[in-house]
Amino acid sequence: MLRQLLKPRLKFSPLNRWNFIKTGLLIVSLAVCFIVDRTYFFYPPSLAPAWNNIYFDATGLIAGLILLTCGVFNLHVDLLVKLGLGISVAFLTVLLVAEFFHVVGADYYRFLAVIILELYAIINLMQLAFEYQPRR
Repeated sequence: MLRQLLKPRLKFSPLNRWNFIKTGLLIVSLAVCFIVDRTYFFYPPSLAPAWNNIYFDATGLIAGLILLTCGVFNLHVDLLVKLGLGISVAFLTVLLVAEFFHVVGADYYRFLAVIILELYAIINLMQLAFEYQPRR
């Protein structure tokens, strides 16, 4: 009993399935919204076709589904988790840059709430990546 009390405890909470599920749902919902609305990004006009590309949206959808699958089925396959985390962070970072273009360049402040939500998701993904213990 005393030995268990004297053992150093982990400073961080164990990796939670709920973090994978909520982040996966967020990314899937963002990707579905972008797939449905093909004119979401409009500024600058020369980059609008690239940002509204269906392949980019499908990549985000697949990354979100990977995270969702890892959370729902409690999968700890290293390749799957790392692939889902990496692609999700890249997807959200590109969205963040595109939305900053709209806020700064076009004074279109409708994206501020989405920017805050995406920053939260990126911080959550960084926490997941920090706490993830690969199998040895």
